Amino acid sequence: MDLFETRRAKIKKIFLSLLPFVFIVCVCLAFYLGINSTDKDVTAKEQITLEQALHKGAIRTYALTGRYPGSLDEILSDYHISYNPDKFIVEYIPNGSNLLPSISVLIKNQRKE
Repeated sequence: MDLFETRRAKIKKIFLSLLPFVFIVCVCLAFYLGINSTDKDVTAKEQITLEQALHKGAIRTYALTGRYPGSLDEILSDYHISYNPDKFIVEYIPNGSNLLPSISVLIKNQRKE
């Protein structure tokens, strides 16, 4: 037992006692950042997949009936496509019965207030 600990020894002792907590915080931060990044990637892929499904549904309807669907509801019901309206905004603008409609899918901002 040292009666007269040096300042360096005290700092080393404090650092070694805090090291496990710092390690746990770093590991938790790494997991959080990884999950957050994966969530953004999944949302972007969902957006692309939904847009492709809507385009394919419109083209398939034209191939079968000779006209494009007049509304988004027709595609959703005919091809059993579903999406989360709290997550995406779907814009469907028909351009006539023989012109491909404008279809765009946008991601809503998910800010918590």
